[in-house]
Amino acid sequence: MLILKKLNPKKDISKKYVSWMNDKSVHPFSVQKYKKHTLKNVKKYVIDINKSKNIFLFGIFIRKNNFLNHIGNIKLGPIHKYYKSSHISYFIGEKKFLRKGYATLAIKKIIQIAKKKKVKKIKAGMVEINYGSIKVAEKNGFKKEATLISEELHGKKRYNSLIYGKVI
Repeated sequence: MLILKKLNPKKDISKKYVSWMNDKSVHPFSVQKYKKHTLKNVKKYVIDINKSKNIFLFGIFIRKNNFLNHIGNIKLGPIHKYYKSSHISYFIGEKKFLRKGYATLAIKKIIQIAKKKKVKKIKAGMVEINYGSIKVAEKNGFKKEATLISEELHGKKRYNSLIYGKVI
């Protein structure tokens, strides 16, 4: 069973979590790969996000034998109050849970949370070679709305950035 849970900086920020953030193979298409993450700065980030009124960070957890296994994160926000729109971002950090449908399920759950927060439109951005993220967005009914030409640099090559959106 997949559960989204607000991250507790004292209980949920572990060496394992920090190792995901520093693993370039977990974030090959994200700016996270350029940052150096530590227990201290990840805890501070979670504390700061938890104080926000328009950004919501959740851990993606799998319940097994009454134990919650943290496998990734999903973020909703910032929520634009006037336009009632928001952005989402997500990752699965535990590699053994990749390509098993958990990101797809997490997005289904974050859409329900967004609806409760009166969000009417969700967007997700991804580089054109992030085929997994594109597939996850499309499985959740997101449609490609924009292509930003030569927007991102990965290695020594430039790639288009795609914006997917869904009216909810």
